[in-house]
Amino acid sequence: MHIESSQSLIDEIGIDSNTSYLALHFSTKDFDITPSKIFMHFNHKKGERYWFKSREADINVIGVDYIDSINRKQFNADILNTQKNGLFNNIQHVKLNDGLVGDIHLFGGTRFDDKKTTDEWIDFKMVEFILASWQFDLHNQEAFLILKKEDLQTENLAELIVNTLRGIEVAEPRFRFPEISSHHEIYPKAWKALVDNTVDILDDDFEKVVLSRELLIRFENEIDPNFLINRLKVESDTFKIFYERGTSTFVSKTPEKLFYLKDEKLSTHAIAGLIRREDDDTVNEQNKKDFLNDEKNHFEHIVVRDSIVEDLKPYTCSVYYDDTRILENKFIYHLYTPIEATLNKESNLFDVLHALHPTPAVGGLPKDRALEYIKEKEYFTRGLYAAPIGVISKSNEAEFAVALRSMRITGKSATLYAGAGIVKGSTGESEYEETRTKFRPMLDVLEALE
Repeated sequence: MHIESSQSLIDEIGIDSNTSYLALHFSTKDFDITPSKIFMHFNHKKGERYWFKSREADINVIGVDYIDSINRKQFNADILNTQKNGLFNNIQHVKLNDGLVGDIHLFGGTRFDDKKTTDEWIDFKMVEFILASWQFDLHNQEAFLILKKEDLQTENLAELIVNTLRGIEVAEPRFRFPEISSHHEIYPKAWKALVDNTVDILDDDFEKVVLSRELLIRFENEIDPNFLINRLKVESDTFKIFYERGTSTFVSKTPEKLFYLKDEKLSTHAIAGLIRREDDDTVNEQNKKDFLNDEKNHFEHIVVRDSIVEDLKPYTCSVYYDDTRILENKFIYHLYTPIEATLNKESNLFDVLHALHPTPAVGGLPKDRALEYIKEKEYFTRGLYAAPIGVISKSNEAEFAVALRSMRITGKSATLYAGAGIVKGSTGESEYEETRTKFRPMLDVLEALE
């Protein structure tokens, strides 16, 4: 990026008085930029940074310095869609290079439900989508600097951009390894009893409910976010979510996509049913064959698939699904069915978000009864655990993940979350072991595997 020519373009801008923000869009291809370097350079912006990387779409974005957001105390699809369009239309977009293809985006989501929360989730609003001042599109090697026009001084902006990119390029990622002081499962015996009691009340009118639990890990010092970013880079077959807000950080390495939307074409999938991945490849191959034919896991998976298809029908012109297969992660195998649909003209992405969340894989069936049971019986507030988190672009491309395999970090502690689908045939002990497996991805991030 050439400072003089870029500054000339900026100087020639006709400032649109009808918009509140100026977005300068530029290439970063001449600079060696990585997530670790970006977070290291913007260490002073802790509490106002995020990273969202898709498992399969070409979305890999980092945002720094929150300057605006749309947020609500209650979810309303039409109001959110109006607010989203209003915020994007309030930004004047100026390209400083030819051939740029990226887009301005919002990052955020909604809590799992509206259960009144105690202080642990206070940093995260019920529904919020954030506009960051610095937006890095790592897939397209592009970035945005978005500035408020109020009192805007444009004379040195190109120099600011180049100096920032150079600063990121020379940043040397370094971090402190966390040292564990305690490791505490929250109410394990009571949770097993809750599962067994729940199985007794399940029937044809209440088929399934997902019950989750917590694992609390305390450390000698505050957990270094640069350590977390370095650890999140390791695995490529999951979504990566790193979300700082105030004094809290939410981290997820989830396999589950809620949906991806582009040009009215929507893709999602059913993920339900799980077995642990072993170290022996021969054992794994046999386990996968048995897994595909396992009655309990197959039933749980079909329930989830059919529910998603029915939830989509009011908002789409057509829905179809493919054959069930196995999704492989570092520690876990899941049953997986791809689903595709076409959005109808009357619906928007927030309609889809509201319709799909929560899927039976994280809530249960029937949906409303399962949610009420979770609110009443679980020992904590889920907050962002199992909630939809993702990005929305100005061109209306959007992707949301279901934030499983996750943890909330505050100061010297990390609270890990895991759940299991309870159906007839479940036992407290077997579901407890399943949740232990599901804790492993976050334990791995913390280098706390035993």
